[in-house]
Order: sequence, then C-alpha cells, then structure tokens
Amino acid sequence: MNSNLSSFENQRQPAAPQPLVDSPLVATSVAPSAPFDLFADGDDASLAKAATLMMDLPAGQPKVEAVETASEPLKYIQGVVQGKQAFIITNLPDESQTLAQPQMVWTIGRNREAAIPLKDRAMSRRHAVLLYMQNVGFQLIDLNSMNGSFVNGERIRQRRILKDGDRIRVGSINFTFYVSHRSRALDAIHPEVLARFNTTEPRSATFIDYAELEDPEVLFKTRK
Repeated sequence: MNSNLSSFENQRQPAAPQPLVDSPLVATSVAPSAPFDLFADGDDASLAKAATLMMDLPAGQPKVEAVETASEPLKYIQGVVQGKQAFIITNLPDESQTLAQPQMVWTIGRNREAAIPLKDRAMSRRHAVLLYMQNVGFQLIDLNSMNGSFVNGERIRQRRILKDGDRIRVGSINFTFYVSHRSRALDAIHPEVLARFNTTEPRSATFIDYAELEDPEVLFKTRK
C-alpha cells in the first residue's frame, strides 16, 4: 500500500477515546462552554429571532371560547332607615329577604331561631346582634362569642357603630354592610308615556313614542 495514502487514512481516523481513570491523581479539565447569548449572531440567535408560526384552524372547526363561570354572589346586609323606623335587606343565609323587627334588633348566630341563622361551625349559637338606634345608627354587638366579630379586619370589643361599606366577619362568614339614610321622591312622568311603558300590546299610533320626542323632559312632566 502506498505509504502516503496510508498516512492520509490514519489522519482521517478519529482518535480513540481515552479510558476514564478513576483516580484522585488524574484530573480532567473541561473547557467551559460559552453562555448562550440571545442577541448574538448565529444559528441559535436566528432560531430565537424566528417569527412565531401562526396556525389557522381547519375550515368549519369552531373556535373555543372562554366560558364565564357563575361565581357565588357576594353576601350583604343593607340597613334602610325610613323616618324613625329601620329594617334590613340581606341575602344571608341563602336568598334576598327583607327583615322588619319592631325593636329594630336582629340576632345573628347558629341558633335556628336567630333572625339571621347561619350554619357555620366557627360561629356561636348566639354570636352577635345588629341593632339600630335613632340618632346613633346601626351597631354590631358581639355577644362574647368564642371566635369574635370583626369589622374591616379588626376584632370589635362589645360594639361598633357601622358605616356604609364596612366589611364584617362573624365566624367564617364574610359580608358587606350597606346603609341608606337618605330617600327622595321622584316626580311622576307623563301619563301617555307611562301607558306606553305599561302596555303589553304591539306598538300603536295612539301611544306617544318617547324615542321620537323632541323634548326629552316630557318624560318627567305631568300633563296639566
């Protein structure tokens, strides 16, 4: 065989891997790899800079739309004051209801006989009282409950005068307190417009079309 060709073939043969020596006296040095630079030129950078591939859905395939799940309604108690009387409206424990009490005192607790009975293990049977006093307002009174009553995150001592928008926690039940001290009577609207609102018949020429009125204030005027 030609010696030059043999020498050339030997140069093309890869070097045989060196056996690993498990000895503390032999240290293998590995050159550290260069950190990946997102902004460097080259194949890696080109891949990083490549445009995102947008794929269209096949024809006739409906798009998946996000479905809004119904969340649990926020719990509340609203105090309503009319002259010297007051009552409350609340959706505790289950559905909205109006509660009128002659002494304007509403008990809250695990007791079934409470004005607002709540099934909550963290609540005492007679946990708290909501009280209205004229010239004072609505108050929350804790009845020495084991786990306490909280207004805006602060545990109350005995009683606390409530304000519109206060956040209340009794046991593990959270709700918002609202109060309405003001009320106003609104003017009557035009009787023909009222008839247009109240009718269940199809549109008729005998009724005034409030959408075409030149003077929208007629909605709030009574006929003389």
